[in-house]
Amino acid sequence: MFATMIQDLTLLMVFLLIGFVIREIVKPLQKLFLPSALIGGAVALVLGPQVLGLIEIPESWSEMATPMINIVLTCTMFGAVLNKSKIKTYAGAINLVLLTYFAQMFIGTLVGMGLGKIWTDLPYGWGVMTEFTYWGGHGAGASAGALFEELGVDGMVSIGLILATLGLIVAMLAGMVVVNYGIRKGYATNINKDESGKTVVESGVIPAEKQKSLGKATVASDAINGLAMQLCLVLLSMWLGRLIFTNIAKLIPAASNIPELLYGIVGAAIVWFLMRKTHLDGYANKQAVDNISGVALEICICSATATLDLDLFASFLAPILIHMCVIIALMVFLCVVLLHRWMKKDWFELAVMAFGQGHGSTPSGLALGRCVDPDQKSSNWEAFGVAIGCISPFTSVFVAVWPVLAMQSLWIIVAIGGVMTLACVLFGELVLRKSK
Repeated sequence: MFATMIQDLTLLMVFLLIGFVIREIVKPLQKLFLPSALIGGAVALVLGPQVLGLIEIPESWSEMATPMINIVLTCTMFGAVLNKSKIKTYAGAINLVLLTYFAQMFIGTLVGMGLGKIWTDLPYGWGVMTEFTYWGGHGAGASAGALFEELGVDGMVSIGLILATLGLIVAMLAGMVVVNYGIRKGYATNINKDESGKTVVESGVIPAEKQKSLGKATVASDAINGLAMQLCLVLLSMWLGRLIFTNIAKLIPAASNIPELLYGIVGAAIVWFLMRKTHLDGYANKQAVDNISGVALEICICSATATLDLDLFASFLAPILIHMCVIIALMVFLCVVLLHRWMKKDWFELAVMAFGQGHGSTPSGLALGRCVDPDQKSSNWEAFGVAIGCISPFTSVFVAVWPVLAMQSLWIIVAIGGVMTLACVLFGELVLRKSK
């Protein structure tokens, strides 16, 4: 099994390198700030069985995103120190992620109802799938679709997979438009710039005087490799989080529905707290931990791009595209217009992460965030991880709740989404903006 995993990862790294080479040669790709992982994944997708059929895509690639995102979110929390200045950032991130979820629930359901009047063969309540698929991804879409079908609505699993797949593609296509717009407007304050303030698109070998350290060894190398030490701390956090939640699930079965994304976040918070209290925090090096996160993110983006399902767009393409255009406009308004109004420092990094999350998945959000903050300087990486960790347990429960309510009346879903959307907007206007 381990040998197979290494072979599959080896092939993935080959395409990651191919993506880097293409990006180095094709200058417009650099100007569009497309990461090598996205390019390499797209090349693998085209060469794979879904398009040209020249190569076989390992099955393990489709399963790499979740564990890699677990590492990324664990790393964002490891070494985090709560202080008064960050509380507002956390509150802004949680409010924005909640707003994108419930606004999609509100608007998506309404638009779905309207389009159902024109395309009468669309499944009942298909618009409710918006927050499960665009916001939640394939897992939530398949789960909610299966429940709908158990309740008597045929075709919802297929609709869910179509929406989730389209969402992943549009997350990056529309997301890169937002990224480039923000960079040219000067919103991306953490992107590399020269002394005159002009955005620098780096390629080739970085000059020796500008090369950055990948981290520092905090222990003697004859005891343990410095990077291995940092990886031990990250994986210890993930192991501890899993241990906690699996034991909770034995006492409270419902806790087994808590997503794995939360395990590492909670574990990292505990491990880091104990290390600080026992004055062992000197063993950790945040820079090295962040680079571990960066490697995991590259693997995640490349594998997720290469395994997009392209076979699900034949049915109901016209109403789904109309629906998607409405969601794109909604997300631009929420993430760019409103967040810019509510927050000041590093707001754009959080905006693109929430935009990607709200269209495809957490990996999409992190990929867009990397485009505008390649060195993870912004505290919003941490804030985004906190927001996802806080909200995911509730949204995983909602997968089993909203379909049941929707079968009673779609207006119940519209009402809940509308009220929560209004609450989040008021919080932004009355709390976040006033303390801006």
